[in-house]
Amino acid sequence: MNTNQLSLILNVVLLFAVGVLYYFHFSSSAPSSPAGTASSASIAAGQQVVYINTDSLLMNYEFVTDLQKDLNERRQNAERQLGLKEQQLQQEAVSFQKRAGAGLMSEMEMKNTQNSLMQKEQQLRGEQQNLAQGLMDMERQMSAQWLDTAITYLRDYNKSKNFQYILGYTKGGGILLANDKFDITSEILKGLNDKYKANKTSAPTTVEPKKEEKK
Repeated sequence: MNTNQLSLILNVVLLFAVGVLYYFHFSSSAPSSPAGTASSASIAAGQQVVYINTDSLLMNYEFVTDLQKDLNERRQNAERQLGLKEQQLQQEAVSFQKRAGAGLMSEMEMKNTQNSLMQKEQQLRGEQQNLAQGLMDMERQMSAQWLDTAITYLRDYNKSKNFQYILGYTKGGGILLANDKFDITSEILKGLNDKYKANKTSAPTTVEPKKEEKK
């Protein structure tokens, strides 16, 4: 095996490592916006439309915070594990390069070792892809989970309020301007967090990735 082939193995491994770090750095973000200050009691009688600042909801709903914390812990653990495997593979490739360059390996040994390194690199790339897909699946499940709890709460909340519409406002979204007196974010957040705290011990906050069905 020549020097170009050995360099190719090392470059592929290093490129894979950069891809992992890029994914973990940019895969998670959260918007920030101040919570509303109005309450349904201060809204004029007969008002049909109110709204919730969804940016504030995401930042301050403790259920979302706990879900995100759980997801981040999984991401960090996976990053550490993949980092160790990537480092080990680099060390094996460097050792191989030194031994081959010093003429300490037969042609058969060099060929077998090269194949082994390439298989390990492919396996590591597959693990990275599976991890990325698993994290995206968990993020989708997390979004659906917190949204379901919010909608369920709003249905009960609105039984006594009878609003025709409870809109979701986000900066840069479809609604460009909204009157603060119709913002019920703080009231909804308090209700959601109180309910979540009451149920927290009986309903652990975790998001499990969906298992792929074997074909």
